[in-house]
Amino acid sequence: MTVPAADVPFQFRNKTILLISPQPWDHIAVSKHHYAAELGRRGNRVYFLEPPRERRAGGIELRPAVDAANVTIVRYHPGVPFALRFHARPVFDAVMRWRIGAIRRAIGGSIDVVWCFDFNLFSDLRAFGAPVALYHPVDPIQEPHQIRPARTADVVLGVSEEILRPFRMFDAPVVCLGHGLAHDFVAAYDDRPRGEVEIARVGRPRVGYFGNLLRAPLNRPLWRQLVTGNPDVTFEFWGPYIPSDGAGWPSPETSEFVAFLQAAPNVRLHGAVPTAELARAVQDIDVFVISYALHPTESDRSNSHKILEYLSTGKVVVASRFSAYDRHPDLLEMPVDGDDRHLPEILETVLSDLPRYNAPERQERRRAFALEHTYDAHVARIEHAVQSARAARLG
Repeated sequence: MTVPAADVPFQFRNKTILLISPQPWDHIAVSKHHYAAELGRRGNRVYFLEPPRERRAGGIELRPAVDAANVTIVRYHPGVPFALRFHARPVFDAVMRWRIGAIRRAIGGSIDVVWCFDFNLFSDLRAFGAPVALYHPVDPIQEPHQIRPARTADVVLGVSEEILRPFRMFDAPVVCLGHGLAHDFVAAYDDRPRGEVEIARVGRPRVGYFGNLLRAPLNRPLWRQLVTGNPDVTFEFWGPYIPSDGAGWPSPETSEFVAFLQAAPNVRLHGAVPTAELARAVQDIDVFVISYALHPTESDRSNSHKILEYLSTGKVVVASRFSAYDRHPDLLEMPVDGDDRHLPEILETVLSDLPRYNAPERQERRRAFALEHTYDAHVARIEHAVQSARAARLG
């Protein structure tokens, strides 16, 4: 007797998964990379499809990821000028359907799951021929073509209610997961020396931030104010701060900001480092700060994956008002009115009373929240969502 698919629990085990990322594998690790690594750890065959190369060169290239088990990196060229995705969408969609066939042949077998994080490339996820299609936008949606893939997805995933709002009209289940906590941050905390939870360092406090310092939403004027106004505090930054691959500066403001940081005597710039190294390095930071301005495509200030990583250390976090944390006001030190001009005052208050803000019970509360959102836990939630969608489809 054949068992109906809806009666067989869906699991991400021994599956062939095509994960479509808007960032390349060697980009600073974000959610796409962490999901790929977690799926690989579970014994799946993960094909990490990088964004298409602008320059036409060769065919489709496959190479194993040296830093993640069972993950293969896939590189390709779209076959048409990339600008067509915005200026001649029907033509671009037709060409991309043809490229899907070439990608499937290069992989050399059927695809069990297509998991799409990129909202600018593929309008029809059914074209991959996978029994399960997941659409997972993690940034604000602006254009109709960015909404369209949800019509062909089994489940739509997102990190905030604001991002998911345009998809509530469709039949596909919509699941708000929030961001995920990378395995390396769990391990780094667990490897810390045992004993009393550190309350505050003796001597100069250390304020930390990690992320791409070239990103448009970063509140650079605020950071200038914090660094200049706190000469007795050491500010440590991890993440890219110089354009790579010959690219120019995103803006003169960014270039001037980096020059300011490089010259400031109380700033340390560590650059981009592997996630495991980063997770170990930030465990003894005293305070984390994150401040983003609103940006139409890169930040609606609804959520940020870095916040969970900060919270996983247990240490106090001074932050812009992120709506995903409105229900958890005890986890972040945010301005009540959402105005970042109050952040210097909030940081001053925190620094003046670190033993209270980093008290053991507060650290454990932050840590516990972060651990509820590991990628392992999220994958289990997605399995449940897929199973529910399959059952509903079969009636």
